[in-house]
Amino acid sequence: MTTPMTPNQKQLAEEHMDLVPRMVAVLTKRFPLCNDQWQELCQVGYLALCRAAVSCKEGYSFSPYAHAAICNAIYDFWRRDIREKKHLCSLLEDQPEPSSVEPGWYSPEEQTLPESFLHSLKATEAGAYLETLKATQCSTIQKGIEAICYQLEGYSSKELSTHYRVPANHIRAWQSKARRFLAQDATLYALLS
Repeated sequence: MTTPMTPNQKQLAEEHMDLVPRMVAVLTKRFPLCNDQWQELCQVGYLALCRAAVSCKEGYSFSPYAHAAICNAIYDFWRRDIREKKHLCSLLEDQPEPSSVEPGWYSPEEQTLPESFLHSLKATEAGAYLETLKATQCSTIQKGIEAICYQLEGYSSKELSTHYRVPANHIRAWQSKARRFLAQDATLYALLS
């Protein structure tokens, strides 16, 4: 059972909250993270900061203590994650590629996309609109739209996962979010019809 934080400990943690995103940025600068991974590491860091505020003895400098606690918590999280991945296999990784990609923005009666979809799309108003739309969205939607376009060119999820350096199920999640977003855009649907 954890002990509740005293007002002084809460204040100490609040004063040093900026340490967490800085530490996550420093520790992951060579590895691109999606937003979910960034949020998860920040959560681990904030919990470590709170535990450090509770366990730090009075009279000691808190900043170096918190720095080490956050760093160690993130390393422990990665070690645990690697250990779990050795013993588990992803149910999505080895699934066969779908025979056709079914984005959600084409009409229900049209069951397949034209073969030259991407090439014709880039040369049209719809392609320009899609690029404008993509530029205004969060990075997950942007990557999802890019991944959909790459897949329409013939790249598999495994090839895309190598390109983006993330598991294939992340690619499929990005694509799913992008499809949901694009399916709601009436202007794009009208341009593609």
